[in-house]
Amino acid sequence: MAKKLMLLALATTFLAVGCVAFPENDGYYDGRYDHRYDQDYNYRYDRERNRQHGEYQQRQNRLKLERQKRELERRQWEQNRQKQSDWDRKKPEQRKYAEQNQPNSSGWDAKQRERQRLEQQREKSTLKDRQKIQQQDQFQKNRWDQPRRDHDKQQRHRRDD
Repeated sequence: MAKKLMLLALATTFLAVGCVAFPENDGYYDGRYDHRYDQDYNYRYDRERNRQHGEYQQRQNRLKLERQKRELERRQWEQNRQKQSDWDRKKPEQRKYAEQNQPNSSGWDAKQRERQRLEQQREKSTLKDRQKIQQQDQFQKNRWDQPRRDHDKQQRHRRDD
């Protein structure tokens, strides 16, 4: 009886292993399970998982951008603070240098008046140049327009006759 029971167990085992290893309806494809044969599979779970993953990625991207923005603002603030401290430190030095290079105010006033005079001369010369260019443009325009006007007058006289 034990022999029959052992023989029955071995036969059942070989049949079960054979059915799993070599299915008739090709349930396995490329080593992955094909869901076409699974009628109970609900794709709603996949959609929900994909949606949650997308939301997670968006949150992570937003947090990363916010961190980068804060870091950039912090760097700019540090640079501005450094520039301000440098400027505050150099300001008294610049005053001392300006006072040393300005021995008397009358010499400085003379230089200032000379600069103003030169600037006024430049402005006058540029104004004269502009006027000259405008006159040349007007002359050129009249030179080109005069033959056309003469031709138009002749045409009018011919029509009137």
